[in-house]
Amino acid sequence: MTPYQYSASIKDFFSTNDNHIIGILTQCNAFDSKRTTIASWKEEIKTLKIALRNYQGEDGFVAFEYTIPRVDGRIDCIIGLRGILFVLEFKTGETQDINEDKDQLMQYVTDLKNYHFESYDIPIVPMWVIPNADIPISRLIRPTTNENIFGLMTVSVSTISNVVRKVLTSEYANKIDINANNWLHSPYCPTSNIIEAARKLYANHKVEDINRSDARGEDLVRTTKAIISLINQAKAHNEKYLCMVTGVPGAGKTLIGLSVATLHQNEEQTNRSVYLSGNRPLVMVLQEALALDAKDRSKDELEKKLATIENKKEKKAYKKAHKVNMTDIRSRIKQFIQPVPNWRKEYLKGILVSGKGEEVSIVKDLNYQYKGQGEYYIPYDHVSIYDEAQRAWEAKENASYVRNKEKHLSNFPEWSEPRFLISCMDRHPDWAVYICLIGNGQDINHGEAGTAEWIRSIKLFDNWKTFAPSDILNDKEVAKEVYGLKINYLDQLHLCTNLRSIRAENLAAFVDAILCMRIETAKNILSDLDRYPIRITRDLKKAKQWVKENARPNERYGALASSKGQRLKPEALILLPPNSKKEQVIPWFLGDKKKVNSSYYMEDVATEFQIQGLEIDWAVVAWDADFRYSEEGWKQYQFRGSKWTNIKKEEIRRYQINAYRVILTRARRGMVIYVPVGSDEDHTRKSEFYSSTYNYFKQIGIKEI
Repeated sequence: MTPYQYSASIKDFFSTNDNHIIGILTQCNAFDSKRTTIASWKEEIKTLKIALRNYQGEDGFVAFEYTIPRVDGRIDCIIGLRGILFVLEFKTGETQDINEDKDQLMQYVTDLKNYHFESYDIPIVPMWVIPNADIPISRLIRPTTNENIFGLMTVSVSTISNVVRKVLTSEYANKIDINANNWLHSPYCPTSNIIEAARKLYANHKVEDINRSDARGEDLVRTTKAIISLINQAKAHNEKYLCMVTGVPGAGKTLIGLSVATLHQNEEQTNRSVYLSGNRPLVMVLQEALALDAKDRSKDELEKKLATIENKKEKKAYKKAHKVNMTDIRSRIKQFIQPVPNWRKEYLKGILVSGKGEEVSIVKDLNYQYKGQGEYYIPYDHVSIYDEAQRAWEAKENASYVRNKEKHLSNFPEWSEPRFLISCMDRHPDWAVYICLIGNGQDINHGEAGTAEWIRSIKLFDNWKTFAPSDILNDKEVAKEVYGLKINYLDQLHLCTNLRSIRAENLAAFVDAILCMRIETAKNILSDLDRYPIRITRDLKKAKQWVKENARPNERYGALASSKGQRLKPEALILLPPNSKKEQVIPWFLGDKKKVNSSYYMEDVATEFQIQGLEIDWAVVAWDADFRYSEEGWKQYQFRGSKWTNIKKEEIRRYQINAYRVILTRARRGMVIYVPVGSDEDHTRKSEFYSSTYNYFKQIGIKEI
């Protein structure tokens, strides 16, 4: 099937009878071709012929009813001419919510620009067409960003040709020759943000359905298939596997984890999965987003069913019996998306510590007071997925936590979190798979064990097989620990492409060059980031205005900063606390533009602790004096009392660098780095604390606003 119902060159469009075109549209229409629809098509054909009457002999094309793949959006008319793409939505019927319809048109344009391969570099002109309205000639609203999207212009039959002429005689015309066949059959390359992707996965889509379809997105599908194959293999042979997946920031590790987890929600299946994360904000946001989405879908299904019941009493009874209950919905979602502490707590029940020293082991407490049915000791899930597994706790941290929280385990051994979690899955008498999703350079907090601890732990389980990409050997500590362990290396388990932003697949490399002070490398990569705008400023008001102007309808923007950026408070930037509550995190990520505690207000600032694993479209990255550029290397500080103190401990220095790595790679569309001017009247915010960093960014070539 073609993605359009009618398409032709401009020449053929003018030489074809209107009724013949309508006949083609009617024949191709998958919906009922009612009188109103046919009348609308007649009006659209008439309007386009008026708009293009001076261009009948030129190369170009028109298309009607163009369906945007996988988004279910359908554009009324497309015109491709002189390197310009016109996207037209007609208002020929009864007036509905005009603002909502206009937002939808701009969303179509944004989708084309961001995801439609042949539209990346083409100027796009959105036109709201009310054929018979009395509308003055619109002024030309030129693009304000490098996305080359014109402002929305409202036109009528009497004004459309004038506006088209203005566009086609502007400096934006004749830049790119649009090949009609290539454009109409272009691969569509969507990368949903993680919240949208989770919603689609939970609604029974596959990872292929929500990921990009071009070659640059193939490794995500390939890795998912490799994991599913290993799960099936483990089940078929009654084996136990540790499967390690690595990837650059934004490569889709969380998406893979959710994909595997949602594939196995059926109670009858014996390979049920659970998605675990130690990242509480990520879990809270995903759980609530899925619950709200499931609620909406349940209500829609209920309304459809009620519409088929004519008897009022039956309808009332059915509605009461099938009432949408958010408590039940949240409960279902929590079955397969859980915080690691909750899952761990469940399997700390009913166990005893046996032995001492090297002989210590965990055994089942046969006297545990359990009166229900089922097996409390053996995990319910055969497949456990740990997102950001590099952040699992090391031995002392984990043992201290368990001893303090579980009174019956005051003698809990100094086992790291990886060792204990594997031991839980090892309780299965048949098979099990533990999947570790590992972010390179993303451990950000005290007590995190790192990737090497999973290697140390799996060595203690002789009956387990280990699968990992050879990329893990890039971690020096891992390279030391793998000695004596047979690893099955599968490079399909490494994700090397940043899918967070379709416009900046090498953003992670750029950020790494910045943090490693490789100036020439950063300059070279920056020149390739032409479709991913990065700016710097010392004016917070300008920074906020910039992201607002760039963001399209339905795109989220917000302010980010390092958790150690404690002197941003005078700038009216308030950092969310590391252990944020639901009431703080969920509105920030899911709240609309009316909520003052949403990201849109850019007053509450998310740090690495809230944003890791999640993302927004546009970001103001506030850079405080905790991380200062010098020619000798980064000077790193933390704020204690009323002054900055040097960070000397190497572990804490690494966490801070990784914090900046996280906040600099969270924006999908673009970002502006805000470096305060400071104030010499405030000893904690002297201008010299900030100026060297700002000049460093200018040296790299980041443009100012």
